[in-house]
Order: sequence, then C-alpha cells, then structure tokens
Amino acid sequence: MAALAGPLGRVLDRLPATQRRVLELRMGLADGHPHSLADTARVMGIGMTEAREIEARAFEHIREVVPLDRLGKLLGS
Repeated sequence: MAALAGPLGRVLDRLPATQRRVLELRMGLADGHPHSLADTARVMGIGMTEAREIEARAFEHIREVVPLDRLGKLLGS
C-alpha cells in the first residue's frame, strides 16, 4: 500500500480491510494488474456474489465519505 500514499491511499484507508482488499485486487492497486471478479473471489476465499457485494459497498462507502467532485480532484481527473 506504500505506493498508494497520498489522496488515493487516504481514501482507501477509510474503508474496512475487506472492502479495501477487494478494490486493491479488482483495480490492480496491489500488483499493477486488475483482477477479474472470479480471481478476486478466489484469492479472497469468497463467492463471486459476495465479492461483487463487497465491491459495491466499498464504492458506496467512498461516495458517502468523499463527494464525487472532490474525489475527482483528489485523483487528478
């Protein structure tokens, strides 16, 4: 997670560990390679439905904590 220092790291740090890990895997933040939902579920030892629900909750949590316009500025968009 050291590579994610700064604004993105601070946003991810606000998530519960499971949500953060799912997003790290899905978006390739952990190793530079985005993982499919199936791969993420396998690595996490959970079903695909659960992985999808965790991912959705993570994005919902991010939207609650950081308004989208502010998130875009944090990420340089």
